[in-house]
Amino acid sequence: MAELATNIAEVLLTIRVKLIRIIFAIVILWALIYAFVADEIISKIESDLLPEGAETIYTYPLEGLILKLKISLVIAFVCILPYIIRLTYKTLKERTELLDNIDIRKTTAIKYAIVSVTLFALGVAYGYVIMLPLFMKFLYQSAVSQGVTPMYTISEFIGFIVLMLTIFGLVFQMPIVMLFLVGNDIVEFETLKYYRRHFYVAFFVIGAAITPPDVFTQAMVALPMIAFFEISLLSIRIIHRKKIKSKER
Repeated sequence: MAELATNIAEVLLTIRVKLIRIIFAIVILWALIYAFVADEIISKIESDLLPEGAETIYTYPLEGLILKLKISLVIAFVCILPYIIRLTYKTLKERTELLDNIDIRKTTAIKYAIVSVTLFALGVAYGYVIMLPLFMKFLYQSAVSQGVTPMYTISEFIGFIVLMLTIFGLVFQMPIVMLFLVGNDIVEFETLKYYRRHFYVAFFVIGAAITPPDVFTQAMVALPMIAFFEISLLSIRIIHRKKIKSKER
């Protein structure tokens, strides 16, 4: 425990100057996004995903301002996140022994970054274009069937949409995460295969947790997760076939 605390202190001491630069960059991006982008993002989400007949409302005077600040900060942080990850990995690698078994070359890191961004974008697109319109329509019809008029506060509506899109984006990261874990001997390929059924059950539990009590919408969350899990296993078998064969002997 003491060694871990020492490692953390050494890492923080090393990156203190760069940390100030990161904060400064986030603040600059935050201000630019707030001034030029945030309103368009909020309006776009509202026009595309708010069901016809539903309304958004403000419950206090500063709600719109605070929403813009939050959205701008989230986007600014996401833009800086790749650099934060790179800096953290480099510092941990040079100053501690925590990542001695993990070695990522620059070309490999670039490939990981490109694939990760692409998968995240695909996840967000899937959620925005396919899943969320059906999801929000279901919630709207459920409210109408109970004899009420759906009225969402603007901050809760946009916050919910952003949260769901983030979840879909993270779900679509599964192949790259599994490739990284197996490639660096953190998790065995046979372990993933052995617990395949357990993962399937977990995917449907996640689908039930974040969607309405409707089998169709739950399946629309769980089935892409299962598909990506199987794609991940196939990709691992192809890319790391030599390593897998050597361990099977």
